[in-house]
Parts: sequence; C-alpha cells; structure tokens
Amino acid sequence: MQRRKFSQLPYSGLRIAKSAVTLFLVGGLLFSGDLTGQDTGGFKPGGKPEVRIFTSFGTTVSGGESHTSFYLGRAYLGYSYNFTDKLSGRIVYDVADQTLAKYKFTGLLKFAYLKYQTDRWTISGGMIPMPEYGYAEKKWGYRYIYKPSLDIYGFVDPSDLGISVACNIASWISADVSLVNGEGFKLTEADSTFKESAGITLTPAKNLSLRAYFDNMGKDGVSQQTLEFIASYETGSAGISASFHLRRNDGLTDGHDYHVFSINGRLAMNEKISFIGRYDCNTSVKLENEDDPWNLSDDGQLFLAGVEFSLAPGVRLAPNFMGWKPSDRTMPFISNFMVSLDLKI
Repeated sequence: MQRRKFSQLPYSGLRIAKSAVTLFLVGGLLFSGDLTGQDTGGFKPGGKPEVRIFTSFGTTVSGGESHTSFYLGRAYLGYSYNFTDKLSGRIVYDVADQTLAKYKFTGLLKFAYLKYQTDRWTISGGMIPMPEYGYAEKKWGYRYIYKPSLDIYGFVDPSDLGISVACNIASWISADVSLVNGEGFKLTEADSTFKESAGITLTPAKNLSLRAYFDNMGKDGVSQQTLEFIASYETGSAGISASFHLRRNDGLTDGHDYHVFSINGRLAMNEKISFIGRYDCNTSVKLENEDDPWNLSDDGQLFLAGVEFSLAPGVRLAPNFMGWKPSDRTMPFISNFMVSLDLKI
C-alpha cells in the first residue's frame, strides 16, 4: 500500500541540504546566547532525550497463504533543548524498516529544527514537523498501529526542510503557513521547486474542531495540489474524526488525481482499556480512453478494529485486526492479525 518510490538524490544535493540545516541550527545557538543573557524570570536552559519504539507481532493472510513474524516498525531517538523560555531546538533520528537496498533497517534524519514560540506565535525552521501531519496524527492517535490516512496514501510527509509560521488568532481560530522543499525527510532536494501550504483550524463549539488545508507545488507548467478537510468531535471517553483528502496531478503528472475518505473513532471503557476502529476508502480517477483508474493497484478499502490497553505511562499494547480490500478484483483480500506495542521513554 505504499504510494510511490523515489530515485536516490545526488550526493551534492544532500550535502547542500544538510549544510542548510546545520547553519540554521548553529545560527540559533548563537542567537540563543544573546537571549540567555536577558532576564527570563528565573528560567534555566535544559534538555532531555527522547526514545520511542513501535513494534508488533502478527500474522498476515492473503490468497490462502499466511506469514507470521515479529516486526520492529521504527525507533525514534532524539534530543530536545530549551535555550530560553521561548526558543528551543530538537533533533530526531528515525530508524525504520524501509525495505530498501540490502539492509533491514535504514536510519534517516527526521527532525532537526529550531522553534520560537509565544502564546500567539510559533515559528519553526530547519527539518520541521509539518503542521498538517501533526494535526491529523493527533486526531487518529494510533500511529504505532498504522499510519494516519494522509501519510499512508501519500498526501503529506511527516517532516520537510523549510519554515513554518503558526498564529493563534483567537481562542477559537488559528492558522499556519509553510514553505518547504516538498520532498519530505527521505529526500531533501536542493532545487528551485517549493511547496507552499496553508491551514486553518476552527473550534466553533466545545469538543468540536474543524480544519481545512491546501498546498501547491509546481514545476514545468504542472501543479500538484492537495486539499484536505478534517472534522472531529472528542470527549474524555470517546471521539470520532472524519477526513477527506484530494490530490490533483499527483507526482506532477497531469490527470493523476485521487481522493481518500477516512473515518475513525475510539470508545474508552475506563482509564486502561479503549476500543478503536477505522475505515478508509482510496479511489483514483480514470484517464481519458482508459478502462481502469490510473492507480488501480493502490485503490481499495481499509478496515481496522482493535482494543488498546494502557499498561503504564508510556506503554500501550493493542491487539488489532486490519483488512485491505483491493479495488482490483484480481487481487486477494489481505488480513493482518497483530499485537502492536508503543513504548515511549
């Protein structure tokens, strides 16, 4: 269910991109030296390491065949540091089973950024977390079981090289804009093509939130555009979230349009046990003079259900079932019976 593969970036491009991140971080350290000399009301600079591991055990059944294995999805290793009460930095290394080359695991720099934050403004620069991804991941809430819909179907990357600015306009409305390379954290292409994005979040009533998002990236006369809407209603013991994602000219290829509808919910029985469920429907359009949708091999429906147990602070365990029904009738139904673990240190 992976959406696309990218070719390797030339070494020179990677060197330029990494140099840009390094200069940004070094500049922030120098800038923080001036800020720490100011009166911060007794604030003391400090940092802390962060470790998070996603792992699972389960069986996949498809076409009458089954495969059982342990699976280490990924491990996040990082460190965050508060230079002042408003200026902070964070770096995270992502070790994951990318099934690339001859190595089982591949390590990538996922986050490396400086953030300036006040009650109203948040400004981030470097290899930054994308605001849209962070919002959608929070509304799903079970990344260790399966990626949020906008990630698994290729709409928004978790992080990218660039800058973002967010503003809390009022208690019920906030907005954010970003300018990034548009290649995500797996590739940091150094060219003149950028992705511009903007999002707005509304909280019109208690427990209800609405968000709209748009991004655009153009090259050689073709523009790739993404439009998303997310609506959610959450209480202490239950929540439901629905989202619609639309991509026009995917991969900067004219006519390669597709859309995804996703809905998920949770119901807590008590502080330790919750029931979760999710449904996705991924559909691509038919091109002129074609009988099948252009991306039929990736089109289909996802069904997910599970029970989460909170074993201790930072430890979650979830037996779950996930099924994938391809739109291509020549492909078999895929069933996954898993026990997923989220360990946060």
